[in-house]
Amino acid sequence: MSDDRLLYLAEADVRTAGLPMRALVEALADGFRDLGEGRAEVPAKLGVHPSAASFFHAMAALWTPGAAVAVKWVGSFPGNRERGQPSISAVLVLSDPSDGRPLAVMDGRWLTVRRTAACSALSARFLARPGARSLGVLGCGLQARAHVEAFREVLPLHRVRAFDRHPERATAFAEDVAREHGVEASAHDSVREMVEGMDVVLTAGAIARLPDPPIAAGWLAPGSFACSVDYVSPWSLAALAEMDLVCTDDRTQLEAARRSGPVGQLPSVHADLAELVTGQKPGRTAAAQRTLACNLGLALADVVAAVLVYRRAREAGYGMSASDSGTAPT
Repeated sequence: MSDDRLLYLAEADVRTAGLPMRALVEALADGFRDLGEGRAEVPAKLGVHPSAASFFHAMAALWTPGAAVAVKWVGSFPGNRERGQPSISAVLVLSDPSDGRPLAVMDGRWLTVRRTAACSALSARFLARPGARSLGVLGCGLQARAHVEAFREVLPLHRVRAFDRHPERATAFAEDVAREHGVEASAHDSVREMVEGMDVVLTAGAIARLPDPPIAAGWLAPGSFACSVDYVSPWSLAALAEMDLVCTDDRTQLEAARRSGPVGQLPSVHADLAELVTGQKPGRTAAAQRTLACNLGLALADVVAAVLVYRRAREAGYGMSASDSGTAPT
């Protein structure tokens, strides 16, 4: 992946270069296999918290088979939604691990959305029933839209129910999903209607410690797969206690996160994605199991996605290049 020019990719460039969902899911499977077999390195996240509801994380990873190392600086500000601004912002620096040269600086917001959904789809391969046909969605933002696309790469979904605390967002989401994916989609007025009877339930709302999480015990049907990309914020303790199998993207990361935030109430973790992909741990073993993937977001996934974007952008000539041949001061 050698090139003498430093490539700058704005969000429009990243979107134009593209991250095809099927290719991304397969690349992530390779990446997590490499992690499980010792060919990748992912240190713990570094974080600062401007407020109780917002944070910045620095996320770094080395992916040796992909000949890439990267760090992403990502911020989450849920209150931005009320001001009509993106709740997530991110920038990623991709470098060559053989000589340390920076290869690209790219916007990481859209990349983060895509790789998060792709990781959920990879989890679904091991935790959802193969014939799962229905999806319930809490939180109808960018993550929800990307997840419908990602789940349809691995599951034969034909029906989607949506709930959002802003009803107009759920209605628009359902209309868009029906038009773009050719499935039955409907907006609902209650969380319970969105959860009950669904084969897959995605929660993609704000990350917060809620005094009264809305998803109650008994709502998730036996055999269903729950996927949380919001640190299980809307799941009650009683609902989580019903899970037969709890998995995550990285066991060490989740255990560290238990010290603060809503993931502290999770039951013990059965496996992470590296263990599932390498076969060190089994996924679903019975049709009636309630399974849960609580993926917190891993830097390895950012590196894998960034490599795909970088290669596609180089091949197509997207972005702005600059000379990087000078000597930087130390």
